[in-house]
Amino acid sequence: MRPDPRQLALGRLVYETPMAAIDDVRFERIIHGFAGHYQITSHSGSVFSFARGEGYHRFERFDAFGYVDGGMVERISTLGSNESAFEGAVVMMPPRFSALRFTLNMRVIIAFWAFTLFCGWALLRGDIMFWGIGFLGVYALHVALVAASLRRKLALWLARESWN
Repeated sequence: MRPDPRQLALGRLVYETPMAAIDDVRFERIIHGFAGHYQITSHSGSVFSFARGEGYHRFERFDAFGYVDGGMVERISTLGSNESAFEGAVVMMPPRFSALRFTLNMRVIIAFWAFTLFCGWALLRGDIMFWGIGFLGVYALHVALVAASLRRKLALWLARESWN
């Protein structure tokens, strides 16, 4: 996972997860997984966005992904890319999709942490650089926790119900 640093500065986590075997059935499972917690808007067969809505199930109490306000999930096609995902190997039937791109909006929780740390600085004073480094540390930890939580959710949503 290599998030885009320019998007992180705007409060969005944008990264790709390599996943070659992401056929329509598995992508539907991902859509249904998100649909249990978010309002889904389908843009095409390979792209959907999700946003908070009323009446949806909440995540567990200490689940970092619960603080994601919305975003977009997109399947990246291997057919349109110039670079080979197979690094010179001869492939008879390459998969149609090579990865999933996630765009996760985390602006609200980042604004909360910035406000909390600003209030801490205003009350306790001290070096502003110390508080800035603290904010960056909290932000990096939150990004890592959200990515790990999403990985666990994908593994759960893509698990086979039965081997029969």
